[in-house]
Amino acid sequence: MTTTAVPDASSLWRNKIPTWLRHPAVIAAIYFVATIILYIQAIATGRYNNFVIFRTSFYHLVQGLPLYQLYPAEYYDYFLYHPSFPVLFAPFALLPKEVGLLAWMLGSTAIFLYMIRQLPFAESIKYIIAWFLLIELSNAIQSEQTNPAMTAFMVLTVVSLQRQQSMRAALFAALCFFIKGYGAITGLAFLFFPRKGAFIGWGLVWTIAGSLLPLLFISPQLLWQHYVDWFQLLTSSTIKEDGSLLGMLHVMLGLKTATIELFDKIALLIAVVMLLHVLIYGLLKRVEGYPWMLLAYLLIWIVVFNQSTESPTYIMAVTGVAIACCVMPLSLSWRNGLLWFTLVVVSLSPTDLVPKFINQYAIAWHIKALPCTVVLLFLQAHIGGWRNPDVT
Repeated sequence: MTTTAVPDASSLWRNKIPTWLRHPAVIAAIYFVATIILYIQAIATGRYNNFVIFRTSFYHLVQGLPLYQLYPAEYYDYFLYHPSFPVLFAPFALLPKEVGLLAWMLGSTAIFLYMIRQLPFAESIKYIIAWFLLIELSNAIQSEQTNPAMTAFMVLTVVSLQRQQSMRAALFAALCFFIKGYGAITGLAFLFFPRKGAFIGWGLVWTIAGSLLPLLFISPQLLWQHYVDWFQLLTSSTIKEDGSLLGMLHVMLGLKTATIELFDKIALLIAVVMLLHVLIYGLLKRVEGYPWMLLAYLLIWIVVFNQSTESPTYIMAVTGVAIACCVMPLSLSWRNGLLWFTLVVVSLSPTDLVPKFINQYAIAWHIKALPCTVVLLFLQAHIGGWRNPDVT
């Protein structure tokens, strides 16, 4: 496997973490213990609505019921995922509810840990990434959502592209699409690797096969209706969460309802221009470590500019921050500063681990978007050829 040239991060927190806490087995054990504690909490409180949504959607599918309407007697909120997702979730749905929940939470943690281990970075970097992401992963696992798995599949798409494993890369990108759709955006990295035709070919195979997967249980007519309903739900204002950069700006600028729609359209246009600039510059110029910078950029971009972003979604963006701080040639002070800024503001401030007044402001002002946006701008500047004097 080709190793990406990244700075030696062993000095990031030198002598701060004991040697035994750097061992992959110890890190994995702590990740799984944290997951089991969160599982016990979910069972004790009865708060695992998202898992119930996923589980019940499988039974709705096989019974020929609509997927994208409310079922208040069974759960609250909407099922928002691809019509094929209930089939992919079947192994967990077929288990008894409490057993399925445990398997889902442990499985989400396992695939996330596997992703960290597959990163083409030095061991001294991997253990720092693992510790850095632990709190944010716990926040995501606590909600029983798909975000940890989505993050893992998005990163593994690029890992497989670097290894020239076109079939695996296309599969991971397709799995992202069959969960939330937008996660497949990391497949854009194929433009910067060899075997582009193979990736496109396998992408078509997996997309067609996965899109037709529900036909194992339902008719083509009903499947088409599910796709129509899914598209209508995604394009409506029903799922607006306001946890993104846009939501933060709505509050900080005190925008009125009448101006928010126009503001969002302008902001999203700027976001698209920013992304196109990064892609075009990457195609025209040789930037060392570019595919990994692009991955970090996309992981952050898709969260801070996504109007359906909520707190657990930030595991994607924080993973992007971790990768960005490893691959950008930042000075040690900048790298440490960005990591600590993100850890405190994104992972800690919205939790009960900080004073209540800080927690209240963090949630009300949606400040989780702030550090991630700062790192996004660093990536934009570095990829675009603009150099900060403190970046070496």
